Amino acid sequence: MALGFIKKIFTFGKDTEAEPAAAPPAVEEHDTLLEEAEAANPEAGLHVPADAEPDIYPLPHAADVEVEPAEPAAADDLPEPDEAPPIAAEEAAEPEAVADEEPVAPALPKGFTTAEPEPEPEAETAAAPVRRTWFQRLREGLSRTSSQLTGQIAGLFTKRKLDDATLQDLEDLLIQADLGVETALRITDTLAAERYGKDVTGGDVSRIMASEITKVLAPVARPLALDLAHKPHVILVVGVNGTGKTTTIGKLAAKLSGAGLKVMLAAGDTFRAAAIEQLKIWAERTGSDIVASRLGADAAGLAYEAYEQAKAKKSDVLIVDTAGRLQNKAELMAELEKIVRVLGKLDPDAPHTVLQTLDATTGQNAMNQVEIFRNVAGVTGLIMTKLDGTARGGILVAIAAKHKLPVYFIGVGEGIDDLEPFEAKDFAEAIAGVGE
Repeated sequence: MALGFIKKIFTFGKDTEAEPAAAPPAVEEHDTLLEEAEAANPEAGLHVPADAEPDIYPLPHAADVEVEPAEPAAADDLPEPDEAPPIAAEEAAEPEAVADEEPVAPALPKGFTTAEPEPEPEAETAAAPVRRTWFQRLREGLSRTSSQLTGQIAGLFTKRKLDDATLQDLEDLLIQADLGVETALRITDTLAAERYGKDVTGGDVSRIMASEITKVLAPVARPLALDLAHKPHVILVVGVNGTGKTTTIGKLAAKLSGAGLKVMLAAGDTFRAAAIEQLKIWAERTGSDIVASRLGADAAGLAYEAYEQAKAKKSDVLIVDTAGRLQNKAELMAELEKIVRVLGKLDPDAPHTVLQTLDATTGQNAMNQVEIFRNVAGVTGLIMTKLDGTARGGILVAIAAKHKLPVYFIGVGEGIDDLEPFEAKDFAEAIAGVGE
């Protein structure tokens, strides 16, 4: 059946279950690729060379822009489809299809849902491959935050009744763990209401902490909505250097293209050659189209060209990469504003989604990053990356409490399937050290 049978609103969520796409050969993290590229081309810098000729804006037919059509993905690289989405009533009246005809519209992979609930999938008959569960990987990623915090709490409540001094010490520990003042007060107030003047164990504190953190995170744990009524849906990805923007784009493209959506990538990080090459690799491996230009080209002009190409090719989604800007560099942030303005001229609602990637190892500096990028680019949602065991994941709780921005995905590894929809309860229990 045609894609038109699918609802026009797609959301990233956790309702649809499908086998993840087979992992392509590992793509090194953003920083490693940058180092290799810069080593091979030491004269390539972060900024446009002084003698470079300026680009003419806009660039609807710029000769220096290359558009690479997607190579068809090998059958082995694509996930097996689940059941086809339900068919509308008027469609059911059509002549019966040939019994062995394959449906054109593929099922959505994990991380996507349709606007309406789909039927429960049939129970799997084949045994799934042995693999760490999502919660296990999350616990490993947050092990630094969890082990330090639970160890300190256990020491604090050894042979000690809950009094004002103990509550103050606990509040200090929670703030030092980057959970933020608001969440720390929620936890201590709830603990005082339940256990003041009584003996308290570390387990009591962890239980209350997990419950209160879940309450903070639950409102922001949302699926990412894709409005495909006016194609392409434009996703702009922003963030500072090293937060995993390009890799995250590749993982998102894999999920979308694996679902049968037509995806185009725009290599808008024109300040580093390695970023352009890395996105080309992701485009090839995910079966996505890509628009790229030369090192130092005008990023806003490239975004213009990418939108025009995505429109002409009837792409469902256009994902635009951007240079890793330090939030305190005014001229670089001004370039980001220009990209947003250019896309807005092409479509008043574009970019429809502005995702900011956050490095989980950053800590408190991530709070400042969100503040500035939200003001400059209109950030609409977050993806936290690098939950690899050295993370300071508590900062996500503080950010959620202050900014209340949706948290769509978190990255728990380098594999293509290690970008998972954000689960508030799992995340809270992993930080608090409770659960399975």
